[in-house]
Amino acid sequence: MDDEQLSIGRFAALTRLSLKALRLYDENGLLPAAHVDPHSGYRYYSPRQCERAVLIGALRRIGTPLATIRDVLDAEPDDGLAIFHEWWVSEQREFQNRRGLARYVTARLSPRGEPTMEIRTRVVPERKLAFIGKEMFQPELEKFIMRSFTTIFDHLIALGLRTNGTTPEEPTYTIFHGPVTPDQSSLVEVCVPFVGSVEPAADIAIRLEPEHHEAFTPLTNREAQFPQILHAYDAVAQWVHANGEPIATMPCREVYVTNVPDADLDDHVMDVAFPYLPEGSSAGKKV
Repeated sequence: MDDEQLSIGRFAALTRLSLKALRLYDENGLLPAAHVDPHSGYRYYSPRQCERAVLIGALRRIGTPLATIRDVLDAEPDDGLAIFHEWWVSEQREFQNRRGLARYVTARLSPRGEPTMEIRTRVVPERKLAFIGKEMFQPELEKFIMRSFTTIFDHLIALGLRTNGTTPEEPTYTIFHGPVTPDQSSLVEVCVPFVGSVEPAADIAIRLEPEHHEAFTPLTNREAQFPQILHAYDAVAQWVHANGEPIATMPCREVYVTNVPDADLDDHVMDVAFPYLPEGSSAGKKV
């Protein structure tokens, strides 16, 4: 410890941190006092701690959790920078999602309402599906979908039961058994239709999905981005409830008609679809 000792008040003034914050960081081991008087209990700090204190203050002002701050500051400089960068990129992504959700809420609250979407119908033939299912929260979703498609395609291609790629004639699905959000988990199934016979393997299960009616709206890559895609779910769900009944055993799904990561923003990449039992005409209409 340096010979010079700074009282907690003076250290607070130098680092622009409150006494309450300094006591909190001390108690959490993030910024322990250099010396505590055994008789008075007064905390004293070293001038060498100022840089760490200022960094902690700056990191807290942008909402960095205490545990992440500890990881950043206790790591080697390059590693600490990488840890901070990873956290910051995640925060920016979350902010973009929240900003998009704010636009979605604004549209729903607006007198003009949500955008008009074309709802179409079709009869989907009986299909055999190879699928991987998992209960999950939203942050896991994208990696799970990509990893599962790779696993299923590799398995079916090796057996000669499926060609690589996704097309309108050979689509793939992601089926959602409930809302998947940062706070709510639901079962998600990644499905690849195929023709032939194969036993279940590893995480891959097999089932036969019966012929059914489906209401859907086609989306471009731009329209399929979160949270714009929520408008499509709302529109198709409303149409189904106005024109028939949803099928409880066959949840809503995203039907992919091309390899989404390789598509341009204006390419048709998927349909948001709801299996349903029609009442009367199933002709397309605007909602």
